[in-house]
Amino acid sequence: MILRHRRSPLTLPFSAAPWIACGYLLSYLVLDTALFAVVATVVLVCWALSLLSLGVPLLIGAALVVRGCAEVERHRTRLFGQRIDSSYLPSPEHGLLAMIKARWTDPAVLRDCAYLGLLYLPLALLDLAALVLWLACVAGVTLPLWFWLSAPTWYNGHLEHGVKLGYFPSGPEGRGGIGVFVGDLPTALLMATCFLLLSLLGALAVVSVARLHSHLAERLLSPYRDPLAEAKAVLAAPGPLGTLP
Repeated sequence: MILRHRRSPLTLPFSAAPWIACGYLLSYLVLDTALFAVVATVVLVCWALSLLSLGVPLLIGAALVVRGCAEVERHRTRLFGQRIDSSYLPSPEHGLLAMIKARWTDPAVLRDCAYLGLLYLPLALLDLAALVLWLACVAGVTLPLWFWLSAPTWYNGHLEHGVKLGYFPSGPEGRGGIGVFVGDLPTALLMATCFLLLSLLGALAVVSVARLHSHLAERLLSPYRDPLAEAKAVLAAPGPLGTLP
């Protein structure tokens, strides 16, 4: 994945990495909001109907919906160079209860539910915060180009053109104002310089959040790998004296 390539924090805002991370996080907010709504609705409705005997077969369909939504998320990550494969346990061909048990005890399905359902809100809030910070920095850097296009506001009988970076209840020169009012080019250039320095933090934040998000997606949506598999294989293999008859 391109986001895994380490870059210097000083050159990070001028590279393509923050914009790739921005696209990664924004696509998650748009697409996975719909996936979360589908998974939450289907799972809750099917589990509620399963309390009735007629609704038990719907649990099989609910598991298939979860798997389908997880596949959509895997395809989304591939657009950004991240390869995530799926691995589900085979389901028995006969026996309704056996099929339901096999699907809902499959660790892959449970991890899909954790990623698409339980982690949606924390990831969405974290992604949104990183996106707002980065886009605010970009808008601030370009402030000298558009501050004079802001809508005029009446203060003390005359119009004031500018951008309010703060709270000014009585106008830019009135009492009780907090912040900076950008109403001329020198002030806009000064604030653009400040936002340029702040963009170092914004770029680092959006790329770091995207890396964390992609790591969680890879851990939960990829096939499960036992960390003790190698040690178990060594213990199960015959020793230097061979196996006993």
